[in-house]
Amino acid sequence: MKQKQLEKQNQYETNVVKVSSTHCIFNKLPQKMVVLMVIFMSLNVSSFAQVQWGVKVGPNASTQSEIGDICDDNDLKVGFNAGIIARAQMNDWMAIKSGLDYQLKGEKCDIQGEDSELETKLSYLVLPVKAEFSASEKAGFKNGQRLFFATGPYLGYLLDAKQTINGQITDLEDLNEVDFGWAFELGFEFPMLNTNALQISLNYDMGLRDVAKDADAQNKTASLNLGFLF
Repeated sequence: MKQKQLEKQNQYETNVVKVSSTHCIFNKLPQKMVVLMVIFMSLNVSSFAQVQWGVKVGPNASTQSEIGDICDDNDLKVGFNAGIIARAQMNDWMAIKSGLDYQLKGEKCDIQGEDSELETKLSYLVLPVKAEFSASEKAGFKNGQRLFFATGPYLGYLLDAKQTINGQITDLEDLNEVDFGWAFELGFEFPMLNTNALQISLNYDMGLRDVAKDADAQNKTASLNLGFLF
């Protein structure tokens, strides 16, 4: 009898350890995802010979709408984005552009039937991977100036989500932690200090995944960025 009780007790403790270990693994998933994103970015750009690094910052305006709609009738939420640029030059007219960005997204809208406004603030860590095409001296630009266009997919991870109604702030739940979509960028580059460069660009990120699990709406964000390449 005592032997059977000991066997049941050991089995119970084993199951508790398994459940606790599984819980810890799931808690560490977000941190692991961020690390994997950084490693992927590093491998992506380090495989090329000529790599430029830089930083960027700028304001943005975002909303949420269905796929196929650039925006809807909601008010635009003003935010900002900042991050690291990594550009691997392939030839005179093409490069692979990546980096790691912090982006503040969300939306503002009126609540139907009430004289109040709802605002959501979503903070994302974003990894874009874009093909960049440029026109420089052969297109008539002088002194190292160039016009560029970049496009490609992006992967985002939700860091924080809050909702504000009449000054009351609450944390949002049941949102998809992973976001992905397609990014577009149009900009102009000015050379500075021989090997450095200044970039001004317009960006549009079109989300393809629903922001929430029970809502047919995706992130749409337009931004104006100022970047500096070392």
